[in-house]
Amino acid sequence: MWPQRTAKSSLKRIATSPRLGPFGPALLRAVQYALSLHHREVVSYDQPERASAIERVREILADWPAQVMSADEAYMIRGAVLSTAKVEGDLAEVGVFRGTSAKVICEAKGDRALHLFDTFEGLPPTGHFDSGFQAGQYACSLESVRDYLKDFANVQFYKGYFPMTGEPVKSRGFAFVHLDVDLFESTMAALEFFYPRMNPGAILVSHDYVEFAGVRRAFDEFFEHKSEPVIELSGNQCLVVKVTPRLADL
Repeated sequence: MWPQRTAKSSLKRIATSPRLGPFGPALLRAVQYALSLHHREVVSYDQPERASAIERVREILADWPAQVMSADEAYMIRGAVLSTAKVEGDLAEVGVFRGTSAKVICEAKGDRALHLFDTFEGLPPTGHFDSGFQAGQYACSLESVRDYLKDFANVQFYKGYFPMTGEPVKSRGFAFVHLDVDLFESTMAALEFFYPRMNPGAILVSHDYVEFAGVRRAFDEFFEHKSEPVIELSGNQCLVVKVTPRLADL
């Protein structure tokens, strides 16, 4: 701390020097702003346990050359899965793509069941709110994803359009759900299916909430009259913690 205070003090003396005249205060503000940007951190991983976890997350993301999820976002998924360890229910992901986030979930889920839903043929036809996407985008074969996750137990795969593929788990309760479906209709369908099946304390994390209007609109409409707030996270995600009971008659 002492060198930092000394540097700040020296900077202030230089910037307020009479030789700089009226330009001194403006220079001081500009330099302080630049320094704040340089030292600003959204997330710190200095602690040993966090450093080890983020390193592992980065290793998983490096399995594929081009990723659409950041290390911070993957770390958030990992933390949410770990946080639901004492919540009753299975885990699910809709929108698996290459299985990267599913692998993050697998390494944190313990022996709980994970249900993975995807067309494995890319996105379905897009709608009015889904600009920037096209049908068939993000295609990856079921065989390649199954092979990628072959070392993990209690993982089930469901190929096809959701929620039709949700029929085998319609009587299950859930502790954690991850959505990465990009589109308005797909997001709304997943919320309508999983929300009543989530137990109190269950966590739902969705990618694409910040940047894509269709996903945000689905969340805003679905939760408009519900008790749970939709929490916007620092990346491209949102998070919801279920506070109301699971519907018993499902």
